[in-house]
Amino acid sequence: MRVAVINDTRSTHHFGCMLVMENLMRLLSDQDVDVVWTWPVSVDWRRHKRRILSMPAVDAIIINGEGTIHHNDSRRFSQALIDMVDFAADTLKVPCYLLNATLHKNTAAAYQSLGRARAIYVRDRGSLKELQEFGGLTGAYVPDLTFASNVSHGRDRSECDRTLVIDSAVKEDSRFLESFASDKGFDFRSMVVARPSNARFLRSPRPWVKNVIKWLKSDRKLATDAGSYIRYLQGYGMVITGRYHTVTMCLKNRIPFVALESNTPKVRYLLTDVLGEDGRSLTVSALTSGIAERLRSFNEKELQAIASFTADAEVAIESMITDVCKDISRGAQGRYEY
Repeated sequence: MRVAVINDTRSTHHFGCMLVMENLMRLLSDQDVDVVWTWPVSVDWRRHKRRILSMPAVDAIIINGEGTIHHNDSRRFSQALIDMVDFAADTLKVPCYLLNATLHKNTAAAYQSLGRARAIYVRDRGSLKELQEFGGLTGAYVPDLTFASNVSHGRDRSECDRTLVIDSAVKEDSRFLESFASDKGFDFRSMVVARPSNARFLRSPRPWVKNVIKWLKSDRKLATDAGSYIRYLQGYGMVITGRYHTVTMCLKNRIPFVALESNTPKVRYLLTDVLGEDGRSLTVSALTSGIAERLRSFNEKELQAIASFTADAEVAIESMITDVCKDISRGAQGRYEY
């Protein structure tokens, strides 16, 4: 079987995105699926339709949702992923599968287009509820791909009382977190490794210059593989973060944490799915009031919930990929048409 993956996020040098793609590519390979080409994140494919049409033929399109499909009426790249579902059906004439998505506050037209996908897999029950109630569509809940079984990343960690602060995708929160870490004497780190390719000079000259400066000053020697980041997290006894994927890695590796919400309710959705409540999702005011200190360790109920969730997630993710591949195979044999 031959597939293409849309929204390949490896070019961001974001550790969570790297792990998502690492797990996805490995799981597809385990099913003897050949990923013959990918389309990178933050490059609007709609401006390059001729290039898409010139790509090698595939049996299916897989869209890596990566939490990006929200507020599509104001977010160009959310709409681009939605439009790919229509393009796959109408022009490429191949089935399209949406995986690993958070869906939040999209338009009715967006859900009408997403309904043309062969299958939709969302990574939290909050997205599934929106898909069912607002979109009127059938989907399946499967946890984020960072929870997939991966023997390359062990779960051992050192016992220490050091606190680490990780940045946020929300700029204002990231500035707050860096200042908070400085005031408290905590270590601070970004989840994104600076590389010149992280931004394009002609489109975003200022971010490109900032990336180059940071790369030259500090990040040139930093590895970009997810394993290096997980090992770094494991050296701390407490993590404070605004990053969704830092939370998933902390959960999988049993590292106590608290988190600020991101640009959608995805952190609260995740924590509710795992722990049954979102008490480790804090506001800025709650964080500064010292609540985080009372959450420096997991209680027994949390540890049991995390163990159960992660074990079930590994099975669900592998089953999702198996089911998708079986469906693609049936299509390649002429069992359905687009």
